[in-house]
Amino acid sequence: MHHAHDHTHDHGHCGCHAREQDARAERLTWLAFGLNAAGMAAEVVFGLISGSMALFADGLHMASDAFALGIALFAYAFARRNAHNGAYAFGAGKINSLAGFASAVLMACVTAYLAWESAARLFAPVPIDFGPALAVAVVGLGVNAVCAMFLHGHAHANAHDHNLRAAYLHLLADALTSLFAIGALLGAKHLGLNWLDPVGGLIGALVIGRWALRLIQECSRVLLDRVPDPELPAVMRARLEQEDGARVRDIRIWRVSHHQLASVVTMEDESPRPPEHYKRLLAGIEGLDNVTVEVHPCPCPMEG
Repeated sequence: MHHAHDHTHDHGHCGCHAREQDARAERLTWLAFGLNAAGMAAEVVFGLISGSMALFADGLHMASDAFALGIALFAYAFARRNAHNGAYAFGAGKINSLAGFASAVLMACVTAYLAWESAARLFAPVPIDFGPALAVAVVGLGVNAVCAMFLHGHAHANAHDHNLRAAYLHLLADALTSLFAIGALLGAKHLGLNWLDPVGGLIGALVIGRWALRLIQECSRVLLDRVPDPELPAVMRARLEQEDGARVRDIRIWRVSHHQLASVVTMEDESPRPPEHYKRLLAGIEGLDNVTVEVHPCPCPMEG
């Protein structure tokens, strides 16, 4: 019985580019964190003073944004410091999805509280001081829009960066909540429709909750090592079996970070070749930087 094993980590140009992307994302997150923290403090204080549930809810969500951005910053720092720590089999890249998952759970909890408080205000309205509430809501919308704009392009260009995506969604959700707050306050002030304030909070809660659930699902797939692309095993199999006598016995693929995929391949071959041969057949597959190949002599002649 012949076994051949090989495990490689290819971090060349791709690894440098990935580190540059993470460094830029971290700088943008710091900028968003500072702006968001200032806006959050203003909205929470004036929301309590004015009595506006929509404004207070917006400020509360901004507080969760500041916390979520803090989680994102910690994740980037942790991944950077442990990039070459041998205690982590494939590096610390999964901290990215773990941070995204934690942020999404936080978003879901804030959404539940927002929905509960808004529903309560429908049955027990609170007097609202419209002047300060509207002024601060507009400022909050501006802060959230600017912060979200900073992260927008990078978040869409790096769809698998769940850490950055979570921070971006928190800010986008907060901008939406601010928009609902402004509309509700204007409607209550000029039309006497005070019920618009808590209804604005409920609508915001529904939208944000949907985003949170989707992000939880995306992060869970990475944390539970789900196959990142259902079509990828077939692509790899086609490449590996292009030569007579070679057959793939098993392929395992999972995501080890938002930049990298890992795979373990077990081959059967009538004429076993070095693992490097099979790895070369997989060259060029985006993100596939960690490959382990095991080769066995074929137990029986291949037919036809």
